[in-house]
Amino acid sequence: MRSIVLIADDFGLSPAVDAGILELVENGRLSGFGCLTQLPRWFDAAKTLDQMPIETSGVQVGLHLNLSQRFGGAWHRPLSLLISGAHAGLLPRDRIRESLRTQWDRFTQALGRAPDYVDGHQHVHQLPVVRECLLEILAQEAVHPWVRITSPIISPKPMIKGWMIAHLGAETLRQLALRHGLKTNGSFAGVYGFDQSQTGYAHLMGEWLRASPGDTVIMCHPGHFANASTDDPIAPARANELGFLRSVEFGDLLYAHDCRIATPAF
Repeated sequence: MRSIVLIADDFGLSPAVDAGILELVENGRLSGFGCLTQLPRWFDAAKTLDQMPIETSGVQVGLHLNLSQRFGGAWHRPLSLLISGAHAGLLPRDRIRESLRTQWDRFTQALGRAPDYVDGHQHVHQLPVVRECLLEILAQEAVHPWVRITSPIISPKPMIKGWMIAHLGAETLRQLALRHGLKTNGSFAGVYGFDQSQTGYAHLMGEWLRASPGDTVIMCHPGHFANASTDDPIAPARANELGFLRSVEFGDLLYAHDCRIATPAF
């Protein structure tokens, strides 16, 4: 039986997202979830974890670093400008380091420990300058969370979005992480356009499970229904994902592909 790592992003974004993620945790349908720590509600969101058997369940809690959206008035740049600025060497290293450090500190202050893993909102942790600042912080803290890498992408068909995500700097970050004694996942799945019905998402999940080796991380974005807004334009997709991931159908799909949701072993 293959062990699949299913990771939810964006805990801390809203009550609707948090509730959806925790419902899946309670039902054994997640390996872990990543936390956004910049929003003013973060410390209240973190308190809800006190009521969950997180430490004994094997579910991991990660830090989901953000630099591309305005959360809590923190420094950010639109993703396109972050990407171009990173590859042109124009990002302000001090501002990047300060932002990552603040997000790290807010995580540890709320939960009393370091994250189990680190990744990035819109995968910004893989960008030049950002990845170096991240590794500096991990070295200063003398901790060894695993680092999510978005390459190679497992996809049922070629996607421009998937190609771009994989080429933000994934393999360079993998080599740097390994050099620092940090573990990484071997492959990555879960990328799509947030444009599928629940049935369409179920079909994609079947394709990802079919093609994914045992060291794959499958990313997801579940949440209870909330009106789509500029703050969360993928809210309808979150509800579709949650509807499928908590369903009997998903359990049957895991069985059909001889897979189980597992705690990361890397």
